[in-house]
Amino acid sequence: MEKISVFLAGPGHDVVTYKMLPAFMEDRRLSVVGQATNWDVLSSQLATFQPEVLVVHGGMSPGMDSLRQLISGMQAWNGTSIVLLPEAESSSLGSFQNMPGVVAGAFVLPVNWPELPALAYSAGETAKARVTKVTAAPVLMAEGAPAGNGYMPPGLQPVLTGTKRIAVLSHSGGAGVSTISEALAYELAVRLSVRTLLFSLDLPAAATAHLRLRYTPNMVEFFERPGKASMQAAIQRIEGLDVLVAPENSLEYLRAGATVDPQAPNSIYAGLLAADDGSYASMVMDLPCAEAPWMLHPLAFANIALIVARPTVADLFAVRHTLNALNILGCKLPRESIYLVLNQRMDASAFTPRQFQEELVSANDWAPRMAAAIEYDPHVQSSQDQRVPVVTRSEKMARGARQIIANLFPGMERALEQTENDNGGKSLFRLPKFRLG
Repeated sequence: MEKISVFLAGPGHDVVTYKMLPAFMEDRRLSVVGQATNWDVLSSQLATFQPEVLVVHGGMSPGMDSLRQLISGMQAWNGTSIVLLPEAESSSLGSFQNMPGVVAGAFVLPVNWPELPALAYSAGETAKARVTKVTAAPVLMAEGAPAGNGYMPPGLQPVLTGTKRIAVLSHSGGAGVSTISEALAYELAVRLSVRTLLFSLDLPAAATAHLRLRYTPNMVEFFERPGKASMQAAIQRIEGLDVLVAPENSLEYLRAGATVDPQAPNSIYAGLLAADDGSYASMVMDLPCAEAPWMLHPLAFANIALIVARPTVADLFAVRHTLNALNILGCKLPRESIYLVLNQRMDASAFTPRQFQEELVSANDWAPRMAAAIEYDPHVQSSQDQRVPVVTRSEKMARGARQIIANLFPGMERALEQTENDNGGKSLFRLPKFRLG
């Protein structure tokens, strides 16, 4: 069954994560392709995601005229909306009800949230029926391949208490895993003052080049002398961000990865545990592509996964492989803790974010929620070549990092808005410094 794509929008996580999302995740006829907890994100991302149905809380809008104008633009892709108005705006109810086609329903709050998914499905099906010409989407699933187990968690736990242990991964080289990891960690630690530890776990560790770090000390300190003290001694720091890098020596890297049992005292998993001193709010892990302990142990340690992909056919198949691999490898992450980041998006890309997720749904019967869709920016490569943190040179990457944070860290909306105000909406600019070794 082809699912209806839904975008959820409301003023903060109290509405989106705790009221809307649990109800919509329960309905397997729907695919939640994105969410926004403030007006700027909604207005900038709606046309990018092109959902079939937008469920929007009017309290997030700067005004009812702005909201009407926004949802009127959904006609461009035959989308429709469900509008929820705060009681103070009840006088505007009629104006939204008189927008047939782009408004499937308008209601004054409070509403019965569990009733909305059925309305959204009906609205999406009605919108589809209005389309006179349908272009068939390519089918990813090979003939005879399993259609997926169709599992959907019976309950939703939208808040992850304690440290956010974020595994950033891809089965496609060059998708931007290191770039996203470093941008996310730097934005959290330096711009938002959230104590963060970045693990750069590829060979060689990308953070050494991108963030002007050294190859030593590194995690071999722990593998030679397992314990919290040796792991703490291996930490490097840049502007408030703590970083641990994998061994640069190939033999040391392979030797550490040869310990398959995560319960072993000198395993990679044990090293991750040793690094968690209880003071970090976030631990971001930049994972290699290979399905070996350097990827598998961090996945077992993680409570959030960010799958990074470019909007290409190759990366579409790579994401499909990743989702299947997470099942086969016994990953314990619930589906609501797995997110997708679409990186290096361009107007000429093969897929829009919505199309990319629809293809995943057609092959796997589900798709992770989109944490961010980040536009291609040549400043990313040039800043890395100059060994300057990407978010200080690329506003597109900085916006993407903040969008990821807004999805993963409920309650940080005010901090993100304050950062925007303090910096005039621009990233901090830093002069390049060169240091080898």
